[in-house]
Amino acid sequence: MKKGDKVRLNHELLLWRGFTLSNGVWSYPNGETVDNGVPYFPEDETACFKWLVPKLPRWAMGSYGDGTTYAIVTIGDKRNIPEINHERPALALCLAIQELIRSKNES
Repeated sequence: MKKGDKVRLNHELLLWRGFTLSNGVWSYPNGETVDNGVPYFPEDETACFKWLVPKLPRWAMGSYGDGTTYAIVTIGDKRNIPEINHERPALALCLAIQELIRSKNES
C-alpha cells in the first residue's frame, strides 16, 4: 500500500474514532488539542488497540500456520463480516475497519 493511501486511511479512521480537524489542528475525541501528533494507525498496533478496537462490537485476529500472515476480521453484524489478510497486523486491522465503516455508510 502506498504512503498516500495509508495517510488517507489513517485520516478516515481518526474521524471515525472521533478525532476532529479544524484549521489544520487535530483534537482528541474529548476536545483536547493534540500536541504531539495523532496516532498513525496503519503502522501502530498499540494505537489500534487503544483507540480503534474498543469501538468495535466484535473482532478477531489470528495468524496462518506460517506465522507471517495475519487475518483480521471485524464483525459488525451477521450481514457484514469483512476479512482482510495482510502481513502487517496493524494495517490489516485498519483495512478491515475501513471496510466496516464503508459498508455501514452504504446502508
